[in-house]
Amino acid sequence: MNTVQVQQAMQSSTSKPALAAAAALAVAAWYAAHLRKRLQREQRLRSEERKGRTRAEAALRNLSKQRDRIPTQSLRTRQVTAIGHVETPFVKRSGTPRQGMVAPSSRGVVKLDQSTHACLSAAALDGLEDYSHIWLLFEFHANTDMHFKASKVAPPRGYGAKVGWLATRAPHRAVPVGLSLVKVDSIDAKKLEIRISALDLCHGTPIWDVKPYVPWDAPLDEVRYPTWVSRNDVLNGVRWEPSALLALQSLAPPLLCTHGFPQHATALDAKQALEEVLVQDPRNKRRRHTRGPTGAGAGTGASYKIPFAGLDVGFRVDESRMVVVEAVAVGAEDTDLLRTAVVE
Repeated sequence: MNTVQVQQAMQSSTSKPALAAAAALAVAAWYAAHLRKRLQREQRLRSEERKGRTRAEAALRNLSKQRDRIPTQSLRTRQVTAIGHVETPFVKRSGTPRQGMVAPSSRGVVKLDQSTHACLSAAALDGLEDYSHIWLLFEFHANTDMHFKASKVAPPRGYGAKVGWLATRAPHRAVPVGLSLVKVDSIDAKKLEIRISALDLCHGTPIWDVKPYVPWDAPLDEVRYPTWVSRNDVLNGVRWEPSALLALQSLAPPLLCTHGFPQHATALDAKQALEEVLVQDPRNKRRRHTRGPTGAGAGTGASYKIPFAGLDVGFRVDESRMVVVEAVAVGAEDTDLLRTAVVE
């Protein structure tokens, strides 16, 4: 073996382990990148599947409603058609007040539709202005559970307690009918509009009937109810980041009148209504990280957002149980988000 062959053999013997190590590192890097791509793909598919399932449930619900509205020969079946709908700043279930009276500054308008019932006219509203409050009979139209079968439900403020669904005012029911007491602000009989406040209705809610509130609707006897109904877990207040407040003042006014507020509504009106909603903690009950009424609303550092009158309002709850409004921006159109969105 000559000198050149010896040198080549030495180089070959020393380079093989290095090459093998480099090849192993390259394979490991490729595999890690491959796993990341698969994970991203699976996360995207899961998100698309969830949105598709929600759309499918909504389509099924709409088809079922159309089927149920077909007149039948049965004397026991009566076709029910909404007399109108409401326009409100609450464009999805999350962020809508749990009861109207906890958000007295919320605004909306009931728009009656004369094309559905010939008896709906300006004359039908005559005398309604003499009442301060009215009952609205409506449909929980944002529900996606077409086949409700549960006998018991867990109230959001029950902290794990389960009761029969008839013992709650949950929107998920065998027949998705709701009853809400609202305040009458004004009536425009020519336009067939009733302006209301202190409401707890999603934008677009179908209205089936309007009934005046009268004194004997309030019981004379002592009212009895379970402790979880009256549990006070309201957060300590709302603080605005300066940039969020400036954005609200700039963006809110032109959007309010298309979401139930009167033409002269200002950013201050939006701010007051938003604070009444936020202090009630609109986060999903699973995201509140609560163990009971004493620790209700503890902050986790996570950011959330709710839609309000065409805006996305970002907020968090700090450790002192104070709501901090972090950002306000024009909302993106998304009909699938029915719950409080977590800001990633």
